[in-house]
Amino acid sequence: MPQNAPIAANFPSIDNTELAALRHEMACLQGETRVLRRRASIALIGLGLTVVGGLIAMTNPEVTAVIQTKRLEIVDDQGRVTVVASTSPQGGRVDVWNANGANVARLGSNDLGGDFILWNRDGKAAFSAYAQQNGGRVELGSSNGTVATMMESALEGGRVTLANTAGNPLFGAGAFAAGGALRIGDRDNNDAAVLQATSAGGSLGMSSPDGTIMARMRAGAEGGEFDLAAKSGGTRVSASVTDSESVIIAISPTGSGKIEADKDGGKIDVLNDKGDRLASLESNEGGGLMVCRAGGARPVASLGSSGTGGKGGLLQVYNGEQNPVFAAAVNAQGAGRLALGTQAGVATIVAESGQEDGGSFSLIRGGKRSIAFVSGSNGGLLNLFSLTGVPIIALGGAMDAANGTVDSSGTTSESAGGAVVLRSSEGKDLVRMGVDEKGGGNVVLFNKDATERKSIAPPR
Repeated sequence: MPQNAPIAANFPSIDNTELAALRHEMACLQGETRVLRRRASIALIGLGLTVVGGLIAMTNPEVTAVIQTKRLEIVDDQGRVTVVASTSPQGGRVDVWNANGANVARLGSNDLGGDFILWNRDGKAAFSAYAQQNGGRVELGSSNGTVATMMESALEGGRVTLANTAGNPLFGAGAFAAGGALRIGDRDNNDAAVLQATSAGGSLGMSSPDGTIMARMRAGAEGGEFDLAAKSGGTRVSASVTDSESVIIAISPTGSGKIEADKDGGKIDVLNDKGDRLASLESNEGGGLMVCRAGGARPVASLGSSGTGGKGGLLQVYNGEQNPVFAAAVNAQGAGRLALGTQAGVATIVAESGQEDGGSFSLIRGGKRSIAFVSGSNGGLLNLFSLTGVPIIALGGAMDAANGTVDSSGTTSESAGGAVVLRSSEGKDLVRMGVDEKGGGNVVLFNKDATERKSIAPPR
């Protein structure tokens, strides 16, 4: 065959009829090939699912199956997505939807750990749990979507809050380094009551809506303390108790009162706006005593029981130097006694009752009696005293008319007439003048030693 001859020249020629038949056969072959390929693909997919299912169902620990994907969706029979596992910038996340298509749960990771959220059918958060820097935090939501309850870990302990529908935490409790604290707020979230532990013990404070503390109760270093205050702060009541005393104080803008009890007894004070005591009711050895003061500790009058053995009552009036210048009291015999004093408080006039139905009235100088008037069963008696307090002149009713004597104390059995006695500075009788048994006058003279006497009597 020649070198340059065409290739077709080596084959017999094909007519148009044969070429058409060949094209038909090739077309049929191509259609069968496409069906086979489709069937082969379905078979391979089924085989793959069978292999995957077998791998998932395998329990042999020596065989590990790993499926990797960026997003996994699980659908229900209607083709709706119910579970999605995906990734986020913080890590993994799983979301769950209900049959109505609402996202009702999420489990994921955050920058501090993990978190878990449950929503209600309206899309409001009902439960949330988070990992935090100091521990965990749990929140319970309300129907309007606000946080109603919160619990979390804090740096020094735990914390719990309860909120109203506006989201204000009206109740809170926490643990701190010094102890626990409990806080209750009003509807506007202002402090209404705070209960907490302090270094000395516990304290309870109650406030008005503007934040003013109106009441406080606390444990002090040695006992309990209690305070009540008006909104202005100018009126308040405070009480404190220790092992040695208990005190209650009421304060107003114009004055105050104080009740105090200690180991020596009780006391009530009324004070002015400067804190000076104006009146006091206190106890003494004999009982109770009321003292009126001109401010501070300076008394002007006192009324109460006598402090000497419980004999009876006492009334005293004081001058500006706090010295008693007037006193009405009970004497040592249990009878009445009235005294007027000098500027220094020394008694100068004293009137008192005797044991029975008599009485006496004395003028005193330098603490010693100068003049004394005494009433007795036989009449009255007048005594004049020397500077040393010795009775040198006595005038009164005669007790012994025959001898012309007189009892300077005034306690005679029966009056027979008048009598006068003159005594020396030593108290010895020098002259006696009286009435004899016949009603006549009688004078008796004594020497300075009162050892000799001479009588002068009228003619018989």
